Amino acid sequence: MFIGEIITSLYTELRPSDTVEYALNKVNELHFHQLPVVKNKEYLGLLTEEDLLSVEDESDLISEVKITLPFIYLYDYQHIYDALQYLETYQYDILPILNKQNQYVGCVTQQDLLRAVNQTISNQEKGAIIVLEMEDRDNSLTHVAHIIESENTKILSTGIRAIEESTKVELTIKVNKNNISSVLASLWRHDYVVKASFNDGTDQNDIQERYNLLMNYLNI
Repeated sequence: MFIGEIITSLYTELRPSDTVEYALNKVNELHFHQLPVVKNKEYLGLLTEEDLLSVEDESDLISEVKITLPFIYLYDYQHIYDALQYLETYQYDILPILNKQNQYVGCVTQQDLLRAVNQTISNQEKGAIIVLEMEDRDNSLTHVAHIIESENTKILSTGIRAIEESTKVELTIKVNKNNISSVLASLWRHDYVVKASFNDGTDQNDIQERYNLLMNYLNI
């Protein structure tokens, strides 16, 4: 998914001709600690709430306020993972977005990005999650996918995380089924270490079994 697809519909921009008072009101309204300053379509930088509060006279213009943050931005044709990396690095509320002509086209908020990542990893789809632990050299998604698909189960998304101070990795897999007992059994038969599984239908099966026992007891 491209960044340009998730640009916020909120009007967050400040103009150099706006007053500090106007900017502070917008900060309070949007609950953002940074706001982009834009002149026509030229992006001038991110102004922080601290920058605004440092001004003694709130009737001063934005053009007179010194911008202290680094001059950063992303392009609308970049992937949302680039935006995720920037938010992690800089801890900003929003990220300014430019087009190929270096014109300001909007910004992306943390909420926009979270929603997009959620869609990208199919987290909105129903299904179980399997976490495998393996040596990095043994990481073969093709083989794992073959095992899972042989159980008539479809992989929705995957993610790999290196385990600190180790040569091992965690492979997290989202599948399109809740009951994955046969998938887990097949992975075990192929000597994969299933570190954890979630939403695999076990709890529901346990509830059903307890219900059946209760009904049998009441029938006695």
